[in-house]
Amino acid sequence: MATAAGAAVRHKRAPVTHKAVSLDAAIKQILADPAVARAHWGISVVTLEGKPVFALNDGQFFEPASNAKLFTTATALALIPANATWTTTAVTSGTLDAQGTLTGDVRLVGAGDPTMSGRSYPWDGKTERSDTPLAALASVADQIVASGVKSITGDVIGDDAWFVWERYGGSWAWDDLQWEYGAPVSALTVNDNVVYLNVTPDLTPRPAGAANAAAPAGSEGDATQTPWIVAWNPDVPYYKLENSLTPAGAGAAAHSGIDRSPGSLAIRLYGSVSANGMHEALAIEDPAEFAATALRQMLLARGVTVAGTAKAWHRLPVDTEDFRAEVNQPVGLRPLTLTTIEPPVEGLKILATHVSPTLAQDVTVTNKVSQNLHAELLQRLLGRLEGEDGSIAQGARVVRQFLVNAGVDPGDFLFYDGSGLSGEDLITPRAATTLLAYAARQPWGELYRASLPIGGVDGSLSGRFAGPLKGKVFAKTGTLAEVNALSGYVTTASGKTLVFSVLVNDRQPAGDAARSAMDRVVAAIADDN
Repeated sequence: MATAAGAAVRHKRAPVTHKAVSLDAAIKQILADPAVARAHWGISVVTLEGKPVFALNDGQFFEPASNAKLFTTATALALIPANATWTTTAVTSGTLDAQGTLTGDVRLVGAGDPTMSGRSYPWDGKTERSDTPLAALASVADQIVASGVKSITGDVIGDDAWFVWERYGGSWAWDDLQWEYGAPVSALTVNDNVVYLNVTPDLTPRPAGAANAAAPAGSEGDATQTPWIVAWNPDVPYYKLENSLTPAGAGAAAHSGIDRSPGSLAIRLYGSVSANGMHEALAIEDPAEFAATALRQMLLARGVTVAGTAKAWHRLPVDTEDFRAEVNQPVGLRPLTLTTIEPPVEGLKILATHVSPTLAQDVTVTNKVSQNLHAELLQRLLGRLEGEDGSIAQGARVVRQFLVNAGVDPGDFLFYDGSGLSGEDLITPRAATTLLAYAARQPWGELYRASLPIGGVDGSLSGRFAGPLKGKVFAKTGTLAEVNALSGYVTTASGKTLVFSVLVNDRQPAGDAARSAMDRVVAAIADDN
């Protein structure tokens, strides 16, 4: 009886103040709008010390969308040194003779580096993409040539076995997988595992009956009658086009389509395009194979003879344990002291290396632009370094243990990936605010907060909170078809910082009503405290 009475005292609600009533009334008015009233809302607001300020359905489950990245990146910053880098290595087990003949294969060993792309680092209000997205691979090719290699008798192999070959998170939708945001996960990642396709009609006048030399290989239908200018970036022979596009007539609306079946290297283009053409970012089916193909092409361009082909080397999963049972196993975590992340290459001859920007720099890019692939790579890296393997389950296991250690109720979250693209991910609003309040008190907390988009300033919040809250909201966005999420820190009118999480599920998929209501809720929190 004494224990029960004590529990009742501990959970007794604090007296309601005038300000609490005011905030409660303001939020109720916002959420009563017919445009958002049928959606499912959850809100948690706490102080930096974790003291509750406001709650609405804060213990109920919501899909977090990209708010899942808050949990993945916090775990990474807590356990891996912020200045740690990744080292990608080209190696061989063969022999190199005095004439420059390498008898054997060249193996490009991936370390899970997310930064081998045209992105600029460090973050400086944005991350620009250069015109040389494979500059890191070009440097590797140059180093191989400089090592004295003139011919290779074997293959060029893209080795991503540092992580298990699990390309996609649990319940990722099949129709997401051809797009940039659904790019597959590989320990050997180049250009965010994306290739850019640009197809435009060639309107240059031609004599009647002239051949269409500009049509892409494998094209079909009207593409054989209309010249097309096709450009890939990076320019690596990988996908085959099946092109039945037609130019839209003058003044007519263009309606184009693009389709690639999972596992296929054939891309079908159809419908009509304007004179501006079609410009799409497409996921690479097998990133390790693509990297090997690109490196082989670069070596050939530098005069190196390669007798073999480009291949991928994967480590297939063999774990048959139930996913949730594996994730729920406790694991002892320890902050790491490594300076670079590199798979073992003992006993192999090193031909070339590439060292990345730091982990902290990539965490900033990951959170600012909500980069799914980078979050997935971090999750698998955590499994590799702190768990038993570089798998989704072991990564989720490490994240779960870190959150439990940080004081988050283990019943308040479920993760099946690291980015939030999975429709099976679930969190409660109080799980987000518990994590954020904990992070604010840690040595890495300021770095974590700075990695979040800033309202009215940068990242995915650059176009929001442009008024009085400009520069005062540091928060991670999240968006799926019927989901919006926003969790982070806000500086209030009185100058103090509050932690908040606003989650909405089951909203109308069209329009910005839910997002607008969410921003008004954050403004009410800032005005009232």
